Amino acid sequence: MSLCYSYSNVLHQIRLQLNRFYCFLASCVIHGHRGARGLAPENTMAGFARAWQVGVDGIELDVVISADDRVVIHHDPRLNETQCRDQSGNWIASDGPRIRELLSCDLSSYDIGRAKPGSKTDRDFPQQSPADGEWIPLLGELAAWWHDLRGSRPILNIELKSHPDYPDDTPPLKDYSRIIVDELDRFDLIGHTWLQAFDWRLLQLIQKACSRIPTGYLSCARAGESTIFPGGVSPWLAGFDPDRFGGSTPHAVHAAGGTFWGPWFGDLNAAVIQEAKAFGLPVHTWTVNESEDISQALDWAVDGITTDYPDRARRLVNARHLASPTTGSFEAQHPAHLRA
Repeated sequence: MSLCYSYSNVLHQIRLQLNRFYCFLASCVIHGHRGARGLAPENTMAGFARAWQVGVDGIELDVVISADDRVVIHHDPRLNETQCRDQSGNWIASDGPRIRELLSCDLSSYDIGRAKPGSKTDRDFPQQSPADGEWIPLLGELAAWWHDLRGSRPILNIELKSHPDYPDDTPPLKDYSRIIVDELDRFDLIGHTWLQAFDWRLLQLIQKACSRIPTGYLSCARAGESTIFPGGVSPWLAGFDPDRFGGSTPHAVHAAGGTFWGPWFGDLNAAVIQEAKAFGLPVHTWTVNESEDISQALDWAVDGITTDYPDRARRLVNARHLASPTTGSFEAQHPAHLRA
């Protein structure tokens, strides 16, 4: 017992020292948010291709589960009214059907290749180029495209969508985690994929199901959207509330066994980033779009930035001559954070 404990301590100290060393080898992973939402329709094959053309290190995407237990790439539990048209070209009603109630074969009948004119998405992303004829893709379609890429392939940084207050939107979490791991294995994506979620309960199950998959613990303290309940117990955090750890979210993520921390950019400052690094915890922040915010994140030496404008982030990263990863494995992206 004491020998194992000493060995574990030595490995931990080595990781901490490597982390401090690699802080001097500046690098920053650029994740294209939902592909490249500022440039192409979100969570589409066209958007993923656009992100790769821009030169992202990672493609961030969202998944839900269909009625036939297939992994579907879509942000919302229901069809998005600002993005979906039916076979007749009509925009769907505001309360579209739930993905969990649709068969995967039904999803190709919806065109998601442009934002609905006048919608918030249309107003927020005026540079987004339409790609009519794009359908809601399955993970298997993305995997086939990814495996066919020549040269360096981006990380697939997959956000697992679930909500503690709406359990009917997903399978039971144990089934959800099994479906995800099984599909990643079937499509030979384990070792090339990171999984992240706001629902830390799901990440705990993923870690038990397959310890080889890096897990990213997302958090947000933004008013009206917070997953952290100071002074209370959050249904999102699987019992790892920061109040149990001196109010420290990085400490909570570390205790939960997370591979990296994914905080909202508005929650960050230099001190909390250094706190995360003291735990050997990479920081991949979201969603950072404005040039001044991207520059601030780089000044703070975050490990990764998720952005709707990966072209903008790439220019700023290149201007600083920062290193860019060349493979999708977590170890290659973060040699200072090798897991025992």
